[in-house]
Amino acid sequence: MPTSPGPARPRLPDAFPTFAFLFTPADPTVHVEVHEADARWRLPGTAADTDTVLWGRLAWNARPTIDLVPGAVAREATIARLRMSPPGGLRLAELHRLPAVRRAGRFRGPVRTAILSGALAELTRGERHARVIDDVVAAAGAGSLGARLRPSGDGSALATLSMPDGTPVELRVARLGHPKAQHRGYAALEALEAAGIRHVPRPVARGDTAGAGWSLETRLAGDHTSKLTPDLLGEVTHLLLQLPEERTAPWATDDHVAEVRRAFPQHADALDAACAAVRRWSAGMSSVLLHGDLWLNNVLVVDGRLSGIFDWDTWHPAGLPGADLLDLLASEDRTRSRRDFGTLLVNDHWRSPEVREVLGSYFAARGRVLPDAAGLAAIGVGWWASRVAAALDRGRRPTEQPAWVARNLVAPLDRIARLERELS
Repeated sequence: MPTSPGPARPRLPDAFPTFAFLFTPADPTVHVEVHEADARWRLPGTAADTDTVLWGRLAWNARPTIDLVPGAVAREATIARLRMSPPGGLRLAELHRLPAVRRAGRFRGPVRTAILSGALAELTRGERHARVIDDVVAAAGAGSLGARLRPSGDGSALATLSMPDGTPVELRVARLGHPKAQHRGYAALEALEAAGIRHVPRPVARGDTAGAGWSLETRLAGDHTSKLTPDLLGEVTHLLLQLPEERTAPWATDDHVAEVRRAFPQHADALDAACAAVRRWSAGMSSVLLHGDLWLNNVLVVDGRLSGIFDWDTWHPAGLPGADLLDLLASEDRTRSRRDFGTLLVNDHWRSPEVREVLGSYFAARGRVLPDAAGLAAIGVGWWASRVAAALDRGRRPTEQPAWVARNLVAPLDRIARLERELS
């Protein structure tokens, strides 16, 4: 069996302070204040004895709308004031622009950058001290950070580094105690390398330095694409067919439901029933290594051909076969229709003709027939459980959003209960 990813991950801390920690002085005796900007980007007051102030906010995880324009204007106005006259006798040591998640398209990217972007200002009283990220880069064997540190929505970060021999590598780093500081994705890359899988990053090194956990992996060539063409879908399917398979029962859904159960204890009975239903419906299925977050933003292409699949932090060694393909197809539907994943589950997207055709080819290539109605339900519900768990792992606070909970948890649980009656 491939290396286990370990126990279920804890809930994420607040994202901005977690990311800002990487810019704090590595010397723990230095007095530091971290302030997250509000929606109007107002500057905070600071203590007179503070050596370093980190202020700003991450990019919005949203669609650019007219309602967010005033905040973007306020951001630029405050940054301009910071450049001209920093507060409290501090000086602006460096300003980091934090762009929104990239989306393919000539105009889409610039609009998202202008409206949704964040920023982090390093304000110091005197010379800037060596930071946590500086010690991490040195420990990783690179000369300097060189390029922008890119935050993820959960407070972890990435950067492209150049090794002494010129080899480009991707650095992943997070504060120790953060779920991604446990080298989860690195374990996936080790399992993929052991299986001889191509078109995925190779593990290079990992370590713990100055209170941060980090890993290095080879950087894949290619660009993002906004189109899931039939040829690209075929190439992704071919890669998924090579992932390690075990004759053990899939248990990824058990782990995902356990994470959701901790966040929504009031729905524990319904979640346990859904998990038990997946076990019954998937009886006889073997398990496969699961990517767990397969959408076009984690796919790279060169001249329209697949060059790599990356970001394996949500992997699982014993997933339901076909769940990654369903994830890819459902993400495309969500992009087109702007429907949440819970709505897709309720509307039985997982057994639509499009999904059945793709899964049919996938299972045929594995020497198996397309699962029956119960097997397809297992794949659909397993995919849904992974999406709820992923939402809890990305800095979102869905427990505080009643409409989100209604769409993506309550309604799907009702649908699963009806499925149990239909398939009994």
